[in-house]
Amino acid sequence: MVNQSEAVPDAGVALMLVTCDPDLYARVHEIVYAWRWVLHLRTQPSGNPGAEAPGLVFLDADLTDIDWKRALEILRSGGQDPCVLVLSRVSDPWLRAEVIRRGGFDLIARSAGREQLMSALRFAWFWKKTTSPLLPSFNR
Repeated sequence: MVNQSEAVPDAGVALMLVTCDPDLYARVHEIVYAWRWVLHLRTQPSGNPGAEAPGLVFLDADLTDIDWKRALEILRSGGQDPCVLVLSRVSDPWLRAEVIRRGGFDLIARSAGREQLMSALRFAWFWKKTTSPLLPSFNR
């Protein structure tokens, strides 16, 4: 029997991580590598990801050059309808509600452990692949 925490989602999924934090990159890369996903690192958000067309985006709310609200707006402006999970030092119900109201998928505490990050990614990917008409068929 496969342990739920070790269940691997579809291989080849594109995840964009928008951060300047090498520690956060290392934590996310460890998960993505184990799942055989493709990780695209950006230090600034882009509404036109080109050929990457990520279904999922981890957005670091603590970017130094841009407010997370503006970054979320930019990411959602490209027509790809990415599922954006915002990572923040602050994780409370009011901020989560604002993230969702602005079109983000969820708010995750930056201090979240590996299991919580994996769970959030699994759920976001399940939601994305079952609800998005814009998702390329090779990622379904």
